[in-house]
Amino acid sequence: MPIFVDTDNSNPTNKLYNGSLAGSSASKAESKMQATVKRILDKNAGFTTIKVGTPKGYTIRMKIAKLDVANHKTVCTLSGSITRYPKGATMKGAQGDEMVSLSWGGTAEASDTNEGALLDCVEAVTESMMKSGMATMTSDFAKR
Repeated sequence: MPIFVDTDNSNPTNKLYNGSLAGSSASKAESKMQATVKRILDKNAGFTTIKVGTPKGYTIRMKIAKLDVANHKTVCTLSGSITRYPKGATMKGAQGDEMVSLSWGGTAEASDTNEGALLDCVEAVTESMMKSGMATMTSDFAKR
């Protein structure tokens, strides 16, 4: 059975992808993160983004942590985390995140300052993060 990864960014109070530093391009940056994560996971037989029954897996969160648009280039840094899905019970009985990966991120550069360059930059970092992220999830899942 493949490992489920929650990629649903539709809850406005619990967004998985945050592109707020991109200003007017924030929603496009968030959509690019989500689409890239889904594309990579859906191409790998060991993972699924389709929720069937009560799956065990992970939730991926990503955000633009730093954005520098100057000197004819766009440099973006993304940070993120991987938590177990579903949320686990805390010592007080409430539901809480079980962290799998804390310092997860990356930086990329695109050679322009327009929205397309921003989205290319976000996509490149997301792809890079997912390579290590899938290895982390596979390793952790074997222990569950």
